Amino acid sequence: MDATGDGDLAVRAGARYEKVEKVGQRMMGMTLMYRVMGVPEPSENERRLWINDLTTRWGPGIGEVDGSDAADLTRAEIAARRALQGHLERLQEEFPDAQLVATAANIGVRETRRILGLYTITEEDAISGRPQPDSIAVSSNPVPGYYGKRYFFDHLGFEIPYRSLIPADLDNVLLAGRCIAASQPAFQSARSMAPNMAISQASGTAAAMCVKTSCRPADLDVAALQKKLEDDDAVVRIPPEEREG
Repeated sequence: MDATGDGDLAVRAGARYEKVEKVGQRMMGMTLMYRVMGVPEPSENERRLWINDLTTRWGPGIGEVDGSDAADLTRAEIAARRALQGHLERLQEEFPDAQLVATAANIGVRETRRILGLYTITEEDAISGRPQPDSIAVSSNPVPGYYGKRYFFDHLGFEIPYRSLIPADLDNVLLAGRCIAASQPAFQSARSMAPNMAISQASGTAAAMCVKTSCRPADLDVAALQKKLEDDDAVVRIPPEEREG
């Protein structure tokens, strides 16, 4: 199973992939998250992540870098940590008692490679919410930046086909997480944490079933996989009566 996020395993095994060029800036940028104390609890009308007297903030953002390139990633890590001091100083202008408690272990990488699969989730799949016969998860998250603004679907979410978890060029590999086969608009939704976890649950379950039945991922009984996921309380598809948003 390739759960590297960047598709490292699949690419090194020979899989083809898509990746947006960093020049032209359609690749999603990176962000360093951090946590502070000394910021009061938000009011009812204020949107802020505040838990146990600690506030978690989206910190410095770094664009036009490639998270699958070690040198680029190093530069982004250094730049974000240097920029953090400025973030803190601006925060302290509003909340003088704010103090840094922790930063993320690494800068957050949103996008690198998308592996070519047996099926690539298209932009139209995502926007229309068309059903997928081999659906193993649902992505309801909006598309953050592809259309120049946060794009919310007119439906409850689009279905993730099992075929998008299988590299087209490899016999014995399954994809988990943000490196699945998807167009960039669909990817920007499916890469979010909730659908990402659902996709990875399906991929792990499929891998276990392949081992148990001694079959290739492409030959797995998808109906049996869907039933197993549903038995484990996973949301596998959008019910027909709820398909309209």
